[in-house]
Amino acid sequence: MQTVLALDTATEFCSVALAHAGHITQQHVELPRAHNRHILSMIDTVLAGKKLSDIDLIACGVGPGSFTGLRIGCSVAQGLAWSLDLPVYPQCSLHAQALSALAEESFTLETGDWLLSTIDAQINQLYWRWFCYGDDGLYPVSEPLISPPTAIGAFPVQGKVTVIGSGCHYEDVLRASFPREVDYRPSARPIAGVLAAQLHSAPISDLPTVRAIDLLPRYVQLDVGWKKLSEQGSHD
Repeated sequence: MQTVLALDTATEFCSVALAHAGHITQQHVELPRAHNRHILSMIDTVLAGKKLSDIDLIACGVGPGSFTGLRIGCSVAQGLAWSLDLPVYPQCSLHAQALSALAEESFTLETGDWLLSTIDAQINQLYWRWFCYGDDGLYPVSEPLISPPTAIGAFPVQGKVTVIGSGCHYEDVLRASFPREVDYRPSARPIAGVLAAQLHSAPISDLPTVRAIDLLPRYVQLDVGWKKLSEQGSHD
């Protein structure tokens, strides 16, 4: 019996879940700019009396998403994994968001349907990734990317499309190409559940995990537009 702790802090929601013995406990709270003040107490809540040493695997949303949020989530996952000598499963937050939507009873996809998972990147840009729903479930069709909303419509898709995530507020741009929109955020619950189910039939060594020291946020946007003070020149 494996115990999985999952975290995602890529958006304004701080999400923590623990899967143990077929049961999942979750804390999923909207905490803009306050993840660092609450995430440890949220982990303590989902543990519900269990010890940190009971955890067998830590899953962490690595983005793309909020720079500060990702650093907080990854640093907490790193610290716990390092101290407990545990592997970490790096989870794309756009994929976690897609799985979160599918976990809702009111949300359904049929074979051949497409799903566009989006996270607002500010400055009139979106993080986004395409998925398609097949006989074996949801699978990614593109890598995580960043662009203005107007550029997303150029991606070749066929069939019914649903847009999810915080990018939905660019509805004037996206709705012209993709009329179905549903607002979700990445949740740790489905990630913990999926990994716990996989570990019933396969060892942790079969998963694409990394060492704590190798866990890195997936920013996607490498040129963040800021400079060190020494690079900014004179302000006289």
